[in-house]
Amino acid sequence: MPQNLIEFLCSRHMQGQPYPEPFPASKGIPERFKRLPAELTVNGKQEDTVKKCPPFVDAMSSGYLIPIIADVECRMTAAGVECKSTLPIVDFHDARQLTGVPPQPLTIIKISSPWIIKTPPGYSCLFTQPLNRFDIPFQALSGVVETDTYYFETNFPMVCLLQPGQTYTLQRGTPIVQVIPFKRDPWTSECGVADETTRNKWMETGPREGRYKAHYWERKQYE
Repeated sequence: MPQNLIEFLCSRHMQGQPYPEPFPASKGIPERFKRLPAELTVNGKQEDTVKKCPPFVDAMSSGYLIPIIADVECRMTAAGVECKSTLPIVDFHDARQLTGVPPQPLTIIKISSPWIIKTPPGYSCLFTQPLNRFDIPFQALSGVVETDTYYFETNFPMVCLLQPGQTYTLQRGTPIVQVIPFKRDPWTSECGVADETTRNKWMETGPREGRYKAHYWERKQYE
């Protein structure tokens, strides 16, 4: 087995269904981002867009995306959200489970997933909203799972951002969660005074534009 292998395993009772499979986040970049120019004019001045920001792009392309396995139509009514799905994958959480009492006006749905995620010993996974994507009116709640020992499906609670009267269909194959594996190393922290000599070296490495990518950025790989 490769040292850094993440496995997405379909449980036995789910097999035989043509579910859309998880895939590297770098292969799910939204079309609106692909169409975004690297520069544009703002108030008469040429400005860079996030397309030229390596930290933004790295966040968007790190880890893996898990797509929803069926169409889910959600309609927000005065009484709450109503969902219809081609598969029984939708459940609900009471907002008090997230916000306490009195509850904030949140609507939380839970999407079932057929995937068991398995990582090598010592590695966990962060499950979170697909980073820097704003294409759907749902926000996945973030969580960390010890995927090296927890051998069961992970389901995904999501805050529904629809307003009363609005309807939206989560289409089968739409990425709803980003999974980023990481090693559980212990950390300590401290605060102090910066070394100005080291800081000033950064200013001397060349023009500010493109400096980070040219001198500090490293390519990340998820396949």
